[in-house]
Amino acid sequence: MDRVIAEELADVARVVEVTSDAVLLCSQDGTILHVNHQLLTLSRMPRERVVGLDAKDLIYSTSFERSGSHGVPFAITGEECTRMLKLADGSFIPVHVRAIAIGGTTDACGVKRPVRFIAAIRSLEEQYAHDRKTQRLLSELQAANKRLSGTLSVIMSTVGSGDLGSLLDTVLNRMAETLDAAGTTIYFAESGGFKLRGVSSQIADAYVPEFIPYGAGIATYVLREQRACCLSIVPAGSDPSSPFGEFYDLDARTSHRLRLQNTPPFKTLIAVPVYFGTQVLGIIELGWMRPCTPRVYDVRVLEVICDYLSIELVGLVSSARAARTAELTRSLNRVRELFFARDEDRPDALREMTDEVRSVLACRLLPVYLDSVRDVFVVDFDGGNKVDLPCGIEEMFFSVTTPAARVGVGGSDLLHDENGPLSVGEKPSMVRMARVDRTMPAGRWLESHDLPCQGAFIDLTRLAGAGGGANGDGRGDGHGGVRGGDGARGASGSAHGGILGGSADPLAPSSTSEDGLPYHMFLLLRRGSQEPIDDMEFDYLTHLAHDYELVTNGTQQQESERHIAQTLQAGMRSSLGVVPGITADSLYSSATSQALVGGDFYTLIRLPDDRAVMILGDVSGKGIEAASMSALVKTALTAYAWEGASPARMARSLNSMLMSFSRVETFVTTFIAKIDLRARRAVYCSAGHPPTMLLRCGAGGVNGAGNAAVGSAGAGGAVGDGDAELLSVQSGVVGAFESMLYENGVFTFNSGDILFMYTDGALEARNPQGEFFGEQRLREVLIHAAANGIEGLCGNVLDELDRFSESALDDDIALVALQFDGFE
Repeated sequence: MDRVIAEELADVARVVEVTSDAVLLCSQDGTILHVNHQLLTLSRMPRERVVGLDAKDLIYSTSFERSGSHGVPFAITGEECTRMLKLADGSFIPVHVRAIAIGGTTDACGVKRPVRFIAAIRSLEEQYAHDRKTQRLLSELQAANKRLSGTLSVIMSTVGSGDLGSLLDTVLNRMAETLDAAGTTIYFAESGGFKLRGVSSQIADAYVPEFIPYGAGIATYVLREQRACCLSIVPAGSDPSSPFGEFYDLDARTSHRLRLQNTPPFKTLIAVPVYFGTQVLGIIELGWMRPCTPRVYDVRVLEVICDYLSIELVGLVSSARAARTAELTRSLNRVRELFFARDEDRPDALREMTDEVRSVLACRLLPVYLDSVRDVFVVDFDGGNKVDLPCGIEEMFFSVTTPAARVGVGGSDLLHDENGPLSVGEKPSMVRMARVDRTMPAGRWLESHDLPCQGAFIDLTRLAGAGGGANGDGRGDGHGGVRGGDGARGASGSAHGGILGGSADPLAPSSTSEDGLPYHMFLLLRRGSQEPIDDMEFDYLTHLAHDYELVTNGTQQQESERHIAQTLQAGMRSSLGVVPGITADSLYSSATSQALVGGDFYTLIRLPDDRAVMILGDVSGKGIEAASMSALVKTALTAYAWEGASPARMARSLNSMLMSFSRVETFVTTFIAKIDLRARRAVYCSAGHPPTMLLRCGAGGVNGAGNAAVGSAGAGGAVGDGDAELLSVQSGVVGAFESMLYENGVFTFNSGDILFMYTDGALEARNPQGEFFGEQRLREVLIHAAANGIEGLCGNVLDELDRFSESALDDDIALVALQFDGFE
């Protein structure tokens, strides 16, 4: 019997050794008879310890309980069941057990074989580990897919975007979602530091620094490192008076101080610089509200996004700066208009100027003046609160230069205005200006007094002194020194409604200091959390200061120019000659009593053989230059007329002459008529000029005279008694293009007909509703006024223009009427 059992076990042992499962063979009572090598490896026990052991002491239930039956601790039906396998060290691992019964049959010799149970055991720990690894890989794949799709989404959202605000909003929110972050911010490199340009929606209500000056904060650190930085933020300690916390570079393992006002709202963050070539555009921060270790692939995703984002940002940033430039330029033009406001509107204009400058720069205006009793300079803020400066003006604002290091900013785009780029010669010579920011002693002192500390200081003392001083006695050292004398007192203040001061100044408001002296110094300031005045904004202030100097110092010069121009113009108007057979009426009107005379001119020249030449023109521009150019043009045309040239040839000759003056940017509109009184025929050239009107006032009208108006068309169709027709042959202006063509037209006239000529100011007169006077209204007025003859005709027309515009004509007007009296 023992031999049979041994042979049986030997056969089983050979079979189970070739299987990959752990296998044990046990008797009906659970005694283990044999195990294969895989089971020994799995249980970590030697064979001698396992063979002979009760299976119930090796295999337990899933609740770690030993089977209480006298059989085996597993099912023998061949179905798989889960059990716990006890290891050599007493620990357990989960296993699957599948067992069947063998034996129990009688062999050929009549010997009955005992029943045995063979169990295949497979560890679930490996399967669990495999499942965990598979799940981890699946999670990583899902995260990678999320990052990839999020990155592609961010990149695609940058392509072709035309609006900077919506682009940043989309990019920042998608970045935070893609990388499961608490929020994202972006700072742009501006003059003097980094300005916050966008935050994701998750941190919209959190404190985020609006501006971080260059040399401070995380943005400066990242820029110096020129790499993506993983940082941990350590807030300030228990000392509430300490203004500093720290940030720790997780890669470089270095810590650095961080001011509370420059601290981001995160505990951990990745900060990545955004470059376009070698130009720094800004810094992107992605952070979490908990301490953690940023993942490497998060950094890679951010770097990829920043590479693509920089391409779109460089264009949009340029557009944003161009829009800011346009805004400042519009404001500059608005203030320039107010500079030249009429005297009766001066106080209102000054208030509007103050509001305009404060609004466009988002600044507060703080007057600075000298308290002569205590001999100290005082800053006036909040309409009456005052604080003494610790030193004089020179030491406070002009002894320290503005830091030269400014990040990511090129030249100003504001300087391309109507006067061309701002050159050194165009900078103000008497108005002194200085930047103020937190890096300077003045800015630090203002910040320590809880005052706005970033902006500009403007000193008008020299300009006021040039006009007789604040007291009118010329006192003041002209340098704005520590104790600048009585003439160095004050500037305008927002609390008093003015922007510029000086009792001898034509723009001086009524605002004064406690000494009763007008303000001549003031500060334009922003809070420390805002950005300092940038280059474009400083250019804006420079332009204003320059224009103010021109207004203040140029009043007398403008008056002199007006007298010279009016004298020139009067001389030209008196040159309307007397021609037998023609009765003339003319009138010249300046737009306002304050306006400089323009370039309108006219003349009537008598030629031999009962001929005459009528010339009326308008030279572009105003003032002495326009008036002198009018004299030149009139002289040249008179010379051409005496040479016998046709009107078109006269226009061509004048065009060639003007084009030869390469530095003269002047064009002329003119009407030239060469009149043959005996033939009752005239040849004309209208070069860019409003159409001249011919009033048919004769007894027979145009048909009654048997003559047709050649090359003309009536404004209202066929003409007859009391009607007016427009001379419609038109050519281009003179002095604009070398290749301009000029064409002659012809008209005939009868006794009593009136030729009416005018400059464009007559058509462009506006009423308070903005409606133009226009050609049709002028035609109707002219026909009605001509019923009383030519005497006073031009005055009647001007009266109607004045009535229509409510005496607010904004351009010069020249009117000339010629009546053909007949010639025997």
